[in-house]
Amino acid sequence: MRVSRKMTVGVLIAIAGCATDGTGPQTEFDGVKYTATVSLIQSGQSLTQFAVLVTLENMTTATVTRTYPAGCPVRVRLYRQVDGRRVYDETLRTCDFTTSATITLTSRATQTLTSGPRLPGTVLGDSLPVATYIVHAVATTEGISLVELPAGSYLIGTGPGG
Repeated sequence: MRVSRKMTVGVLIAIAGCATDGTGPQTEFDGVKYTATVSLIQSGQSLTQFAVLVTLENMTTATVTRTYPAGCPVRVRLYRQVDGRRVYDETLRTCDFTTSATITLTSRATQTLTSGPRLPGTVLGDSLPVATYIVHAVATTEGISLVELPAGSYLIGTGPGG
């Protein structure tokens, strides 16, 4: 029992260490609030995929714009549940920043960006076990600052479509 308490305390300390002010990751930038979720995509009867969605909400009374790389508006990071260790990171892959897209948000408007579909077997590759992972979305809509957001947890398994 002591080992699990120590591990729990260690994970909580590590998670708290990720925040600069102890309240979690920054989710609002210059009046734009970010939220993220992981979504199941069921295609037909056997193909199961997932996508990570990031919603931007303009919290101001002014119209704002955000520009991002068109080929990778949302990238995925996976963390192990047991210790919070990052085990998958699409931000380490090349992203074409030369082709960009821009969204315009009027006051209180929202818009959603997506990672696009991900096949579980492709994400797991040869090195990750079938498991439930903590999923984070990473958006590149704030210049050089990466906006990393918790998107929930997801059981990534193999099988049809995986």
